[in-house]
Amino acid sequence: MKYLRNDIILISTSSSLSERIKEVLKHRNLDFPVFEATMDTAYEIATKSIRLGTKVIVCRGGTASYLRDKVDVPVVDIRHGFIDIHMSMEKALKVSPRVGVIGYSNLCEAASDYKKIMNSNFPIAEVSNDTDIERKLVEFIELGIEVVIGGLQLSEAAKKYNICQIMGEADPAAINQSLNEALHDLKIENERKEKFETINSILNCTSEGIVGIEKNGRIMHINDIAKKMLKYTNQDYIKEIIPTSLLFDTLKTGVPHFNELTNVGDNSVVICSVPIAVEGNTIGVVVTIQEENKIQTLDREIRKKHLSTGHIAKKTFKDIVGNSKKINEVVDRAVKYSKTDSTILILGETGVGKEVFAQSIHNHSVRKNQPFVAINCAALPENILESELFGYVKGAFTGARNEGKAGIFELAHMGTVFLDEIGEISTNVQVKLLRVLQEKEVSRIGDDKIFPIDVRVLAASNKNLIEEIRRGNFREDLYYRLCVLELEIPPLRERKDDISDLLNFFISNNKKRKIEISQDAIALLCNYEWPGNVRQLSNIVERLLVNYDGGAINKDQVAELLKNIDYKKEHFQYVDVNSPSKTEEKLISLIEKIIIINDERQKDGKQSKYVKIENNQPKIDSVVIDEAVNKTKYEHWEIEIIKDALRESMGKREQAAELLGISTTTLWRKMKKLNIRL
Repeated sequence: MKYLRNDIILISTSSSLSERIKEVLKHRNLDFPVFEATMDTAYEIATKSIRLGTKVIVCRGGTASYLRDKVDVPVVDIRHGFIDIHMSMEKALKVSPRVGVIGYSNLCEAASDYKKIMNSNFPIAEVSNDTDIERKLVEFIELGIEVVIGGLQLSEAAKKYNICQIMGEADPAAINQSLNEALHDLKIENERKEKFETINSILNCTSEGIVGIEKNGRIMHINDIAKKMLKYTNQDYIKEIIPTSLLFDTLKTGVPHFNELTNVGDNSVVICSVPIAVEGNTIGVVVTIQEENKIQTLDREIRKKHLSTGHIAKKTFKDIVGNSKKINEVVDRAVKYSKTDSTILILGETGVGKEVFAQSIHNHSVRKNQPFVAINCAALPENILESELFGYVKGAFTGARNEGKAGIFELAHMGTVFLDEIGEISTNVQVKLLRVLQEKEVSRIGDDKIFPIDVRVLAASNKNLIEEIRRGNFREDLYYRLCVLELEIPPLRERKDDISDLLNFFISNNKKRKIEISQDAIALLCNYEWPGNVRQLSNIVERLLVNYDGGAINKDQVAELLKNIDYKKEHFQYVDVNSPSKTEEKLISLIEKIIIINDERQKDGKQSKYVKIENNQPKIDSVVIDEAVNKTKYEHWEIEIIKDALRESMGKREQAAELLGISTTTLWRKMKKLNIRL
């Protein structure tokens, strides 16, 4: 190991000791500085050297004890031994046989050992400070002592009283032993400092503030992040900067506290306190601190990184083509709505561009830099839709990902959720969706944890939801939760002035081919009713591009294309939504039988609690079979109805359930109960 010159300093208490120390250092090829001083002077030298980088001090006797109480670095004592005292005693006896020893504990212990070994008889006086030295010397003089052995502190008093003093000798072996101990302490100190700096660097690299606290609440360590958060200015105790009882509760009880929100000055911070325990006893606490706004920022960044590129809104109000009065009114209203954070229900026929408006509203809102997550509620079965909306944890159901999955509400945190075809979701999912909208929190399937969310909800439907409420297919409370603001997109047939602009837009957007279209062909297209709205118009333009052979597309070509569409449309079986299917006829037949039974009971003076007569017409309050109906006969009817529905749907359970007006799960349960097989 390479040593710096001032890593170790040696402070000698006598000139003879200084000479011996220098001889040992030269012999060992060490270049550490040697100072000659005692007590206060030695302390001044030590503090100055420590500021310059000294890590270990080598000293002797009382001065070593004195420094050990005042400095924060190791102090190694050059201990007196038998040889030291023997050499000093030989010199003293040459002056006079009346010899005494005055000094600190180290010297006196060595003198006592020498006295026992040599069977000598001389007085020994142990002192604890320089004032005692002079007092003991006076006592020795009164006893007739003519020579005293001691250190540098004794020499001043000896001169004053004109008595001979022999400086305590230094054994080279003792000096070498002290140097070895000092070098070992230096090695330990360097390793400790390396570990401390490593830990300190680690603590300063974290985004959290970290404070170490002693049992009495004194701060023993604080990293740079915590200093900045807490505006630390060398306060001694934690209560001076974090006035919360949580930390003292952990100090007192050893019970940790996690994620506690508190205020420190103007900052709102989240604090965790964990006890430092040794053999079951709490000796301190480690406190971690995070700023609330930074946690929220980090949460948003993590969510962004988990999002795919599809979770962004690409369309803006500039992408809405048309200058008709109707479309301009709707756009103006949408721009106004985008500045609020209220839920919007977007209504309109298929193909009018409801999602374009939803994306445009998001991109014009304060949430534009946050996620836009869209889902088509009609495209997924109920159980899959539920997992997509709310997410799930590991093992929530068969086929679930091992790592679980976040739902769209979690993914869209701080952004916008667009629920397209909202009228298609089952009442079961409607209930859960309503709770998410009301409570602003979501729980994954199979989990007991609740996540707070901050999302704006945009919903769209091509159905008349009021009519769906009347039919019992849509919850009224969910409707009013979604329809805080309503935006109705007009169909293309009501804004025919925009057809020409839309045609030009779709044609110009095609980079592969450019086509020409005659004015009479445009006029024909403008007069068409467009049941599929803008989407249908886009498809027609694409067909024209595919079939284009050069020259201007004329009226006859467009008429032929529209004729083919209408011709194909006529060959589809038309089903009047107001006329019942075979399955519905059987359900009506079942209800009629129940009414007949109730009529018979009325003749006997028994009023049914299931059927009321209003305006001479029976009205079913709920489909519940009266006790008078034979259970076996009812099950027979139910089996026939379910079988009819399965035959009509070609054995597809989802379609059969839709015909019966029940969920797929309910259908499966009834088939199992009634032993119905496909």
